[in-house]
Amino acid sequence: MVARVVLVGVLSAVVGTATFIGGLLAAPIDFAVAPPPTAALLLAADGRQFATIMPPERRELVTAADIPQVMRDAIISAEDERFLQHSGVDPLATIRAAFRDLTGGVSQGGSTLTQQYVKNAYVGNERSALRKIREAALAVRLEQKLSKEAILTDYLNALYLGNGLYGVQAAAKYYFGVPVKDLDLNKRTGRRDETLALARASIMAGIAPAPSAWNPVKDFATARIRQQYTLNRMVVGGYASPQQASDAYQVDVHPLRISPAEPSTVAPEFADFVKGRLKASAGYDEDVFFRGGLRVKTTLDLDLQMAFNQALKEVLPDAKDPQAAIVAVDYRNGDVKAMATARRMPQRVDNQTGKVNRPAVKGYEQKLGFNLATNAQRSTGSTIKPFTLAEALLQGQTLSTSRYVPNCLDLPNLGKTYHFCNSDKAEAGTFSLRRALADSVNTVYVPLATEVGRGKVAALAQRAGLTGQIASGNLSFGLGAGVEVTPLSEAVAYGTLANGGVHTSPRTFTEIRTGAVGTDPGQVIERSGPSPSRRVLPTGVAAEVVSAMTDVVTSGTGTAARQPYTVFGKTGTTDDATDAWFTGCIPDQHICVATWMGYEDIVCSTKSWHVVGSACGGMRNLHGVKQVYGGTLPAKIFARAQEVLRQIKADRVARAAGLPTAVPTVSERPSAAPRATPAAAVPSRTAVPRPTRTLGPTTAPTSPPPVIVPPPPSPPPPSPSG
Repeated sequence: MVARVVLVGVLSAVVGTATFIGGLLAAPIDFAVAPPPTAALLLAADGRQFATIMPPERRELVTAADIPQVMRDAIISAEDERFLQHSGVDPLATIRAAFRDLTGGVSQGGSTLTQQYVKNAYVGNERSALRKIREAALAVRLEQKLSKEAILTDYLNALYLGNGLYGVQAAAKYYFGVPVKDLDLNKRTGRRDETLALARASIMAGIAPAPSAWNPVKDFATARIRQQYTLNRMVVGGYASPQQASDAYQVDVHPLRISPAEPSTVAPEFADFVKGRLKASAGYDEDVFFRGGLRVKTTLDLDLQMAFNQALKEVLPDAKDPQAAIVAVDYRNGDVKAMATARRMPQRVDNQTGKVNRPAVKGYEQKLGFNLATNAQRSTGSTIKPFTLAEALLQGQTLSTSRYVPNCLDLPNLGKTYHFCNSDKAEAGTFSLRRALADSVNTVYVPLATEVGRGKVAALAQRAGLTGQIASGNLSFGLGAGVEVTPLSEAVAYGTLANGGVHTSPRTFTEIRTGAVGTDPGQVIERSGPSPSRRVLPTGVAAEVVSAMTDVVTSGTGTAARQPYTVFGKTGTTDDATDAWFTGCIPDQHICVATWMGYEDIVCSTKSWHVVGSACGGMRNLHGVKQVYGGTLPAKIFARAQEVLRQIKADRVARAAGLPTAVPTVSERPSAAPRATPAAAVPSRTAVPRPTRTLGPTTAPTSPPPVIVPPPPSPPPPSPSG
């Protein structure tokens, strides 16, 4: 009885398996090779393409004629010596592999080369006996449909060879710097060498069964063992003589690791920032993203981006100049409109040899470089002061609230004295909070931050959008001490003030669409809705702070940023001008722009090195500027970007009308000459007038720009004791 049950079970299994295999052999199968992943296109807000996002894997399809015979011989020797004799399946090897899958054993090359290709292209890596049976059946079908040459070509085009490389073409270029058809080419001598081709082919074929474990970049010694194995199998198979194999093994095949150059773009920082945010989004699917030829519509204003690039190049043209970052955000919706950086390092001098050296910096042009606009956290300097003012207004003080202050103050600090001064040595007297913001009077705003609560100011700034390291314990918090933030977050936080006290999170893309085909514009697969927003300040308080910041540009420390339209903002400079900022907003464009200058590496001395030039002890003597403040070069970058933007738009209008452009193109236009700055009216005050901090002469509108909220009349100054 038991024997009968067993026999019935065995017969049922055989019949079921036979039926399953018969169905596979009869079912129609599309053996088309899957296309390689394609780059995704990044489009500016107006639809113009400005960049591509390359897939993480590199794959290039080649024809059979482009794959040399030595590469074919090597892969057959390493993976399937009977490839040219069998019909797609080795029965004993298939049974052995199925048994290992069922028992959890380690797979050991039981499949034929055809089966491996079927697994990679059509079946997948599921561990089951039915998967192995299906794989075998499809391998037989494939052998019936395609020639051995076609199967081997498709396999070599799809083969994974480590380091994100698919196919022998991509691998040959990365490891050896030549196309696979030129495996025999010595680029140094220009000569062709069969021994070189054998060495290169055997190293690639040797790692093919386990390219991650035998990666020649990470473990070259193991890859060489696999190369030796492959060469020995080629000798056994008659593909190479013992002497040829020995000679090939002596050839240096260390991987060169040559990656294809990234397509150039006018906005490399923004492109990488978008890529990072895309990958972090919940709906991101890398396979769909790169196989669909997708187009990502971003928030980038291409004209503004080109203006930023040009302004940085003109204002800071030299390799010895400080680093800089500039970024703009539309405060209504959080859209990041443009960002550009200049990343450099100061010179260093060897104290022993006197040799001058400028450490190499991998500029942002390289893929995924360090983004000063979004990653660098630097002290805000006085750009924290508008948030101190906002907190004071929340607590009932007004823009007209006045106090008498000396040029320097001493505050008790843990049994010691904290001594600080205004940057202008003559600056002392009675100031309203409004005027003190315009002139960035430290002896008003440092005590004010403590008076209203440094912790409350810090919390308000964070709610407005400042991100980074924000600590309020330092007595000089009112000057930005302990507040290290990114330029992007500065633009966002100032946007909260400009937006009536409503904070909006930054957004970089609005839509992802499949590639267009003919007249079909493609289908939308994802839309990025409005960014989250929340009210941080009452509208009236935000408007008063904006009004006070308008004075900064019309008659205060930021006059170098003036334009023919309203601009409001704040300058900031840290001790010894290590960092300098101008963050300004333009209501006509609904943007806030943060501009930072400084050095990423600010260490001025070590045991054997010391930094020389502008970085050591502050930014000094740069392009005619004796001492860099936020109101000098940072404000000039801001202003020059606006000039270039107007020029770009005027040129486009002229070209659209078929007229010659009124001014040269951006690339042809020389750097602007110094501009004259007319005297600006300063509200009366009892303080000694301070010299206006400007970079130099600038062109200004014929009349002062309008302010958003007229300044209230100043009350009579209080007595010094008040």
